[in-house]
Amino acid sequence: MLRSIPRYIWPVAALLLVVRLALNLGLNPGLEWNYDERRNGRIADNYLAGRGYVSVDPERKQLRPDSFHASFPVFVYVGWSRTGLPRHYLTLLVYAAAAGLYLMGGLYVQRTLRYFGLAPGPAWLGAGLWAVSPGVVYYIGAFWWFENLTLPLLVLVVYKLLRLHGGRPLRWPDAVLITASVVLSCLLRGYLLAVYGLLFAVFLGLMSWQPAALRRGAWGLSLGLLLALGLAHVPVLQKNHRLFGAYTLSNQAGFELLQGHNSVTQGRFMFDWDERQGPFDQFVRRHIPQLDSLNQYQESQARARLARQWVAAHPAAELRLWVRKTALFFSPENFIADAPRTPWNPFTALVHLAFLAALGLTLVRYRGLRFQVPDWLLLTPLLAVWVLSLVFFVGFRWRFFAEPALLLFPLIVAGRLGWLPKSDMPTT
Repeated sequence: MLRSIPRYIWPVAALLLVVRLALNLGLNPGLEWNYDERRNGRIADNYLAGRGYVSVDPERKQLRPDSFHASFPVFVYVGWSRTGLPRHYLTLLVYAAAAGLYLMGGLYVQRTLRYFGLAPGPAWLGAGLWAVSPGVVYYIGAFWWFENLTLPLLVLVVYKLLRLHGGRPLRWPDAVLITASVVLSCLLRGYLLAVYGLLFAVFLGLMSWQPAALRRGAWGLSLGLLLALGLAHVPVLQKNHRLFGAYTLSNQAGFELLQGHNSVTQGRFMFDWDERQGPFDQFVRRHIPQLDSLNQYQESQARARLARQWVAAHPAAELRLWVRKTALFFSPENFIADAPRTPWNPFTALVHLAFLAALGLTLVRYRGLRFQVPDWLLLTPLLAVWVLSLVFFVGFRWRFFAEPALLLFPLIVAGRLGWLPKSDMPTT
């Protein structure tokens, strides 16, 4: 595979890698973790100190059982601490892994565009555009977020499923690679269970029209993946059952559901969601007066119940929220960790306008355009993340997983219209 890479790509890739690592280390010279992982790190410290999986509640000023974020990173931090290695070594390891996956993601973006029929030149151009897109190179890519590991793995998995749908027999190295990529991604970012769940449902639906041997391979891969995901999450379920008496993956969903469905929401993540005496906090306490007496799981359930009640009582407002969330989803903003919003980015704006234009031209069948079967696999992650945004709120950190499709689909449509050179020989 590497032998097929043109020589001129190697210095470009090396330059991109240097820029990426320079941003990582220049913006984080102390090798600190982001705020989510600092919280997980404190839970790991408390566990190692014999206090259990707890953290300090800033409002109650007491240690309380905590399973708000993903549990797998906590397990990793506990294991890392037991080795005696400094934590900044782990930071460097994650940066190194993310840098390697960054290059791999660019390669599989190129291979995906080749599979859709673009000539090598435009396909490499598309890979370069992905590599320098704002979220990939800076807003998320320049910082210590596990999305930098999981997004390239999603690009890889989508490509592998495209090839399986295209008739490639399932080989055991690919089965292992796909399974490991999905399991690791879902352990690090729980909402990817929804993305991959929909992706594999679409994959199985499309494979139902394929020959029997390919169908058996697709079902074998999917069932094996389901078993691996179940086994991988058993420790999480057991830990949370010990803490809260319920088999849950985390307690975050109820909190986020209410963020997206209430009288004061703007449809996006609320940085002041836990600010005492803020409008959202007042809304919550007015409807859940016993809030301070609940544990984290009970509070999550109460917030989810309030969100469902609000939707049932305000159907017109909910529909307006869907429109607002969809507009936000396609707005040219990017994720930023410490501010409610970012200025509109011209690169992001052009990509989104190009996607909406390509989508519109395909829907009206301009010059014979139509959706082709592989398009559904490419677009499914975008659809899944958009639905997540409607169910919860628009978070530009999870819109990150829709951005490959937003960028690639216009290039593919341009190729179909003859605006970009095409090739009749897809990548192998």
